[in-house]
Parts: sequence; C-alpha cells; structure tokens
Amino acid sequence: MQNRAIRPEWVTSKLYPFHDNWVEIDGHLIHYVDEGPRDATVLLFIHPGAGWSFTYRYHVQPLSDKFRCIAPDLPGYGLSKAAQDYDYSLRSQSHVLERFVEVLNLRNKIVWGNDGGGPTAILALAQQSNRVLGLVVGGTFGWSIRKYRSVAWTLRVAASPVFRFVNRYTNFLAWSMGSKMALGTRTLSKEERGQYTRPFKNRNTRNRALRLFASFNDHSTQEDLDRALLAFLEKPVLIQFGEGDPMTGQHWPERWAKETPNNRLILLPRVKHFTFEGDPEATVENFRSWWADTFAMPRINAH
Repeated sequence: MQNRAIRPEWVTSKLYPFHDNWVEIDGHLIHYVDEGPRDATVLLFIHPGAGWSFTYRYHVQPLSDKFRCIAPDLPGYGLSKAAQDYDYSLRSQSHVLERFVEVLNLRNKIVWGNDGGGPTAILALAQQSNRVLGLVVGGTFGWSIRKYRSVAWTLRVAASPVFRFVNRYTNFLAWSMGSKMALGTRTLSKEERGQYTRPFKNRNTRNRALRLFASFNDHSTQEDLDRALLAFLEKPVLIQFGEGDPMTGQHWPERWAKETPNNRLILLPRVKHFTFEGDPEATVENFRSWWADTFAMPRINAH
C-alpha cells in the first residue's frame, strides 16, 4: 500500500515509532500500523471508541518481534479520514473493519479488542471466523446490552444533547482516555494525553464516538451482535479486565467466560477500564503466557 497522506506534526514519533500505511476502503482513507514479520501470525488490534492505533503502542513494540501486529485507525479516528456520508455507527464501523481484513487478506489472526473494539470485531468477523484463531478482550462486550439497564442508560445519557454539547466544547471523551479515573494505576504524560486529544482538535469531530456509543442501543444491531457471537463459541479467548472496571462490576468477564468456554480469565489488580494503558506490561505478559500454553503445538489451519 502506498502512503497517501502526510503524518501530522502533532504525532510524536518518540511515542509512536511506527511506519504509516494507508489503504482506501469504500471512500475512506484508512491509516494503519503494520509491524513485524509478514509471514507470522497476525495480531489485529481494534481500538476503543475515542482511541486510535496509538492506543496499542505498548503492545505493538514488544510483540512485533514474533507477530505481525496490525492496528487500523477506524474511519474518522486517529489519522484516518471518513467518507463524507459516514454515520459512525457500530454497524458501519464493523463493515469497514470487515472490508479492511478482506482487502489486506488477513488470515491466521488473533483479534484484540477493548471497549468499543469488542463488538466491532465480533460483528465484523463473524462471517469469516474461520480465519480467526482466538480473541483477546478487555473492558468490552460482544452481545446485546438490553439486559444491562444501567449500561444502556449511561449510553443514552452520553448520546443526549446536553452531553454532546459539553463534549463538543471540552473534548472530555478524548481527555478521559488518559485520565486516572479510567486507568487506575497510571497517569499519562502531557505528551501522551495530547496524542488522544489532538485528533479531535476540530470541535465538529468530537462527538463521533458518542454516535458509536448511541448505536450500541440499536435493537437490530443488538440482535445481530447476539447472533454473531455464536461464531466464536469454540475459539480460545484471553479475558483481561481491570478489577476496578465498572464492566467488571457488571460481571462481563464472567459473561465472556460463559459465552466462550475455552478461555483464560485474568483480573488486573488496581486497573480500571482501559487495561491497555492501565497495565500494558501485564496484558502483554499474560498474552505471551496464554499464547504459549494455547498454541504451543502447530495447529494453524485457518483458510
């Protein structure tokens, strides 16, 4: 793929030391990280709602020695550009991810999703689950949230005109990606926080993730998500949630374990919602251990 854009000056290469790759998909200009041996097993990282590939910098760097680490910026996030009529819904985002995997012909992959990345991946890859070796999930879901009334209510509040107004003028959602209340164990540097807020410098871009969150409550999307999850029933799954994550309080780690019996469940002490920032070292080491135990014998036969 040819470079189709110039990296913005605000991107700090010291924190984000990766090559830029670009591909056009259905009118979107998608930026992505692609590091590591081309013939190795793929680790496909799906970023959270207001994040981008920068989210997984502490995972791509140590794991690209043995894995091909691919992290796209979904349309309208990070360095990617969305088509003019894009609606930022879960269904549309999942379709773009599905097309991205098809265009790059990604096989034999572990899919790593956090926050909004979980349902995005489940919807996107259900029809090609034979190419998925396993999942790594944290602070996320892969099913209808209609039974989780407090979660559904929180999402409705986030989609309300009042919160949209506040977020438009404060950039609160992007700021919260690096906040202590979301991490629990770490405080990001000013430079790191800037990598989350600068993609949304333009006020008109700041409510994109809120449109994604609002679509989680869409009835037909929820039904599709429940059906899609069945495709991953027998896949090995590494479940990593923070002990302090409100989603842990909703018993979502246990729900993942119930839906995907071939699992390893780990709760990270003192970590809150964003495990990738709260304790990236632990999530990497847990993955290495799980990979060695689960895929020690050659049995990669996806088509």
